[in-house]
Amino acid sequence: MKFQLHRCTAPCIGASSQEAYREQAKEARLFLEGKRDELKSRLETAMWQAAEHSAFELAARYRDSLQQLDAWFTKQKAATVDQEDTDLYGSAVLDGRACVHRLVMREGRMVGRHEYVLEEVESFDGAVLAEVLQRVYAEEPVPARILVEQEPEHIELLRDWLGTLRGSKPFLHVPQRGEKVELLQMAQENARLALERKFEPARLNQAVLEGLQAFLGLAHLPRRMECFDISHGQGREVVASCVVFTDGVPDRQAYRRFKMTNEQNDDFANMHEAITRRFSRLQREGKELPDLLLIDGGLGQLHAAEAALQALGLDSQERASLAKKEELVFRPGFSEPLRIPKSSPVLQLLQRIRDEAHRFAITYHRALRAKRTLQTELTQIPGVGEATAKKLLQAFGSVQAVREAEAEQLIGVVGAAAAKKVEAWRVDSVPARGAGD
Repeated sequence: MKFQLHRCTAPCIGASSQEAYREQAKEARLFLEGKRDELKSRLETAMWQAAEHSAFELAARYRDSLQQLDAWFTKQKAATVDQEDTDLYGSAVLDGRACVHRLVMREGRMVGRHEYVLEEVESFDGAVLAEVLQRVYAEEPVPARILVEQEPEHIELLRDWLGTLRGSKPFLHVPQRGEKVELLQMAQENARLALERKFEPARLNQAVLEGLQAFLGLAHLPRRMECFDISHGQGREVVASCVVFTDGVPDRQAYRRFKMTNEQNDDFANMHEAITRRFSRLQREGKELPDLLLIDGGLGQLHAAEAALQALGLDSQERASLAKKEELVFRPGFSEPLRIPKSSPVLQLLQRIRDEAHRFAITYHRALRAKRTLQTELTQIPGVGEATAKKLLQAFGSVQAVREAEAEQLIGVVGAAAAKKVEAWRVDSVPARGAGD
């Protein structure tokens, strides 16, 4: 469809040759690197060649591409009439971290951006800037001009050192007006956005955790939360999951899963067992308990968890449950469930934790169910072990497909001897048909 809309040259369906696609990739790279003149030369050559061969529609497309190319570079904000190679540095500081954003200008156009993050920086002064410049140009070529937002420390010594690397001293300057100041402001804004993008989520998570603490009336900030869910299929392959969130972020290495010792279609009893096993082990190993225990379910599941905690002497463990249908939060000591507005980040965090526990539980349940299917059907064939059964399932996708496979297909997967055993099983497993069938 994109090919028909002229948005793709469709090499995947053979509409573009490998060589033509390679040329397109080269042109894309030239565009991204800001090499307008070289790209224009290639497009103009292709346009005239197409015209000479009377491929006027193709030539018109190249013409349109040239016009779009000129329009793009004309309106590009970072374009400048100055052709000297220039690096511009802008900075921002947030919560003890500094980010330096470097704009790379070549032949009057911006061709690259680089970010450098510094830890434990309270303010960005001339000494820090001088250190950044030394680190950058110890590894990269020195441009003709370096524009900065403030004068670096020991500027003359720095300029001499840069000159030895370049062969001549670069113009190291703090612009005061005009287009260069606007570009520096762009670099500063980019640095600020980079810091917020990388580190602001931690501050937002802190605010959400504080909101959760206030809403549930918790004694401590819930930095570590553990959530439990039960999954089974009509009482078979009963499993429990425990997911851990630290500072509002999943801590997947701390996840745990449990296969219930007694398979039963009783979510309350299964929750009791899961909580008992998890918290008794934490006690045994002297590990820190979570700030908040979250249960996927309603009041019944919460009571089952409470009973398990009380039996372990952990009555003070903070706990709550989140019921799916109406997203109600149940807490000990509250006669009515708590309702959190659906737009609240607090509820969204609880939902995210609950959904992750559900995903982790059902994934384990399905794995056990698939293993049971493997063991109870194909591995019951005399002479067929788990390895052979696994090959069959991987090749054919299901037990039914194994039943329907041709003999030659079976031989190709597991060999003649095993295929013969599967053939015998297929014959024996066909149900007898009555005369009236």
